[in-house]
Amino acid sequence: MSTGPDVTQESVALTFFNDEEARTVQAIAERIIPGSGEDAGATEAGVVYYIDRALSGVSTDLQVVYRLGLRALDQLCRAEHGASVAELGPDTQDELVRRFLGPEQGEAAPGLMFGPEDQLAGVDLSVVGRLLTIIREHTVEGYFCDPVYGGNRGAIGWKLVGFPGAHWGYTAEQMAPGFDGRSIPIKTLSDLRRELRDLPANETFYRNERG
Repeated sequence: MSTGPDVTQESVALTFFNDEEARTVQAIAERIIPGSGEDAGATEAGVVYYIDRALSGVSTDLQVVYRLGLRALDQLCRAEHGASVAELGPDTQDELVRRFLGPEQGEAAPGLMFGPEDQLAGVDLSVVGRLLTIIREHTVEGYFCDPVYGGNRGAIGWKLVGFPGAHWGYTAEQMAPGFDGRSIPIKTLSDLRRELRDLPANETFYRNERG
């Protein structure tokens, strides 16, 4: 059972979701990318914070479908199970996700592209399906994005797939077939910004013309 995001720390404050909405989104995201053994899941990656920031920024057009969808999803779970999504056990949460998104393997559920019609969705099962489809897409984005956007904390998504992150470039050896990218130290956009601050002064690179 999900304990929900820790919203008591200033560094992880929510900007769009209330606490209950965040717990619901986190529970669904964790079933889409669950933690398993040494592999961290969506919760550890901070996916819910990526989604929360996205809805306050680049994805403001999806605020309404999240609000209506989360309300409808809560109504559905309380009617069928007498509990909220976050209070359900993992197996029941998995059944809920499969109900709207289909099995873990096979054809993906339709509707990965969203448009203005998403803002007109009513509070019914169709909006629940649309919501879970969006959460699935946002979960993948949040798990593999640069950490600067709130998700992929500790670059755990990149570590999982052996992606070295943001680099200025790669050597011929690193670009050669069969090279293990996991041997390259992971860098984030924040790392690159620090490197820019630490660069020598421009004068260091000028040619000395005085002989």
